[in-house]
Amino acid sequence: MKKQLINLNPVKDKVKEKLLEQYDTTLFMNTSKIELKLNIEDILNEYIEQQNITEPTIYITPNAYIKMRMLVDKCDKEVGWYGLVNQLPGLEASYIIEDIIVYPQKVTGSTVEQDDDKMFEFEMSLTTEQVNHKRFHGHSHVNMGTSPSGVDENFYQDLLAQVNDYFIITITNKRNEYTTRFYDVANNILYTDVPIHLIQEDGTLYLDWFEENKTEIKEPEILSHWSKKTSTKNKQESFFKGYEDKEDDDEDTFWDPYLYDWISRDEYKDIYGHEYNGCYDNWFSNRNKKGKNKNGKNKYK
Repeated sequence: MKKQLINLNPVKDKVKEKLLEQYDTTLFMNTSKIELKLNIEDILNEYIEQQNITEPTIYITPNAYIKMRMLVDKCDKEVGWYGLVNQLPGLEASYIIEDIIVYPQKVTGSTVEQDDDKMFEFEMSLTTEQVNHKRFHGHSHVNMGTSPSGVDENFYQDLLAQVNDYFIITITNKRNEYTTRFYDVANNILYTDVPIHLIQEDGTLYLDWFEENKTEIKEPEILSHWSKKTSTKNKQESFFKGYEDKEDDDEDTFWDPYLYDWISRDEYKDIYGHEYNGCYDNWFSNRNKKGKNKNGKNKYK
C-alpha cells in the first residue's frame, strides 16, 4: 500500500523552502534560464508520518463480491456500479463494502458514462441510508489493464467533491485484476494499491479459511518423462519415489517403476525377456530391449 497527499497545500511552504535552498546553491547566474528539480517524496512521507494516521483496511461481503463479479464477467462492455460501505464499529479505519447498486449508464467497449437524463430519478429512488453510505465506486475495463485513464481521473475528482470523509475506488477486469484506491478526504491522504479482503458472515476472512484447508490439497506423486540430462541414478530415484507398498501380500505381482503399475512375473518376462530376479540393477538397460507385450506390439511405444 502506497501513500500520498490528495492535495499539496499543507506542504507548499516546505516545498518553497527547499526550492529556495536549491536556488541559493546555483553557482552560475549569468544565464537566461534556470531549471530547478525537486523530489518531494521525502517531504510528503515525513508529513504523512507526522500525522500518525491508521492505514485503512477494506473488506467486502460475499453478497457484494458476487454481484460485482457478475457484472464484470457477464458484460462484454465496460460497466460501473456504486457500493454501500459501513465503517466497522470498534475497529479504527476498517471498512466493509456490503452491497452493490447499479446506476443508469451508457457503455461501450472502452467507456462507461452516467446517463445524466436518468441519474436524478435514480438518486431520488435511493433511501437516506443508501445515500449516506454510497462510498464506493467501481467499474470494469473488460479485458484491458486496470490503470485509471484520464477520463477516470476526472470522474474521480467529481466524486470526491461530494464527500468530506472518505471514498473507495476500484477498477477491475475479466482476469480478476484490481486497482483500488482509498481516498481519506478528511486527512488529505490517498492510499493506492489497497487490497480488498473477502469476509465471511462470522467475520473471518475467506483467505484464512483457505490457509487452514490448503494442507488437504496435494498433488499425487506420479512418474513423468525424464530429461536427457538427468543421470541414471536420479532417474532410478525419481521412478522409485512413486512406489507404494501394495495393500495385500500377493507374491505373484510386483511394482514396475517404468510402467507405474503392478505386473505379474509372466508379464515381466514377456516384456523384458528374462525372469524377474528381485532387483532393478539392470532395469534401465533392459528397458531398451524390444520386449513385446501379449498383443505382439513393442511395450515401449
